Amino acid sequence: MKRFENNFPRYADYSCEVPVWCLTPQTDANHIHRFFDTSPLSPSGRYVALTRLPDADGVFPRPGDRVRIEVVDTFTGTCRTVWETAGWEYQMGANLNWGASEHELVFNDVDTSNWEPFIVVLDIESGAYRRIAGASVYHVSPDGRSALAADAGAMRRTQGGYGVVLPDERVRYNRGAVADDGVFLTDLVTGTRRLLISIAEVAERVLPPERREEYARSEVYGFHTKWSPTGERLMFSLRYFPDRGGRMFRMMNNDYNSLRYDVYTMRPDGSELFLAIPASEWEKHGHHTNWTPDGRRLTMNLNIDRERMRLCMCGYDGSGLHTIGNYTGSGHPSFLRSGRYGITDCYLFETPFIAPDGSAALRLLDLAEGTERVFTRIRTRTPGFETASDFRLDPHPVWCAGGDLLIFNAMQGGRRRVFAADTRSLNAVPGPDGLK
Repeated sequence: MKRFENNFPRYADYSCEVPVWCLTPQTDANHIHRFFDTSPLSPSGRYVALTRLPDADGVFPRPGDRVRIEVVDTFTGTCRTVWETAGWEYQMGANLNWGASEHELVFNDVDTSNWEPFIVVLDIESGAYRRIAGASVYHVSPDGRSALAADAGAMRRTQGGYGVVLPDERVRYNRGAVADDGVFLTDLVTGTRRLLISIAEVAERVLPPERREEYARSEVYGFHTKWSPTGERLMFSLRYFPDRGGRMFRMMNNDYNSLRYDVYTMRPDGSELFLAIPASEWEKHGHHTNWTPDGRRLTMNLNIDRERMRLCMCGYDGSGLHTIGNYTGSGHPSFLRSGRYGITDCYLFETPFIAPDGSAALRLLDLAEGTERVFTRIRTRTPGFETASDFRLDPHPVWCAGGDLLIFNAMQGGRRRVFAADTRSLNAVPGPDGLK
């Protein structure tokens, strides 16, 4: 990949079996890409969309604070600012998604005159944009036409880092399974937004009476919302905790053991609604559900046997929950389309994968052989991490360009930076699908 070799410095802090380049070598900048389930690479592979976080690490974002949306041109090696937004947090930035074309970028902003979130649909070449008032984006559909999201302002009720920051008094308070909040769908062409399914409807259609009662006694909020790779289904999570009268923010930090999770799937028309992974499973401790490349199964880290975290999988309807090989679960696992290889990172508390020097492993899983190896090691401890876990840096390794690239976050030179690895040699290795 000569454009990377010619335009970006090689990553040489630790050995890696393939070439790795730093896409954001600016000495004074902090950049992240979005998440482990969404490619920051434009459809042609030319541009990489990033959020530039504040230079001062470890200060909680305040309502109205702005950061830059920047685009790296891999053909020229240049990085330019295309927008400044007030709709961001530390883990997901402004939730950057590529839209329906090579130049269309979709992300969040906030109107500080009325504290209303809105979606920006920006042409990064011409600078033309459309503003969709009252809407927010978490994940854009594979065809680029629809944006899926829970209430971005309310995400901070359960965990900081994933939505937008509004004044506390402007953040909605959900007592029980409310009928006016849930999963929202925005048509990016017409600009119309609608409540695709409410929390009340979810509870009524799927939960047994005792679980509905549990919701009634709780504050319930939407969180992750994800299209399947085929666009045929979507996944969403509802998080809930004992009713605190709307006084609670960042419940995960303040009372982790009282926070519970349900993960649902359904078709975009609202049919075939399933409680795929109930709170009774997450009570065993687990994290990071994702779609398999075929869009028919879910993967996750789960302490399924209450002995250690395992890499697990189930059907979109929750059927057949089982471990994948004998792998220990960690970080953010995802898989190549062929099913041969998986990749995952790790948290600093997942000590089996942290070296004595504090570096974290990127783990390459060979599912056909049932083996794993350290793809490379990286630094992830940030200056702000001692303040709160909100300021951690998750590598979020994501397969891009059909598996020819792997993009991830890491620390280097005291800054958050974004890296790209040439994984064509892995993508070319034949082998049976190991996702069984």
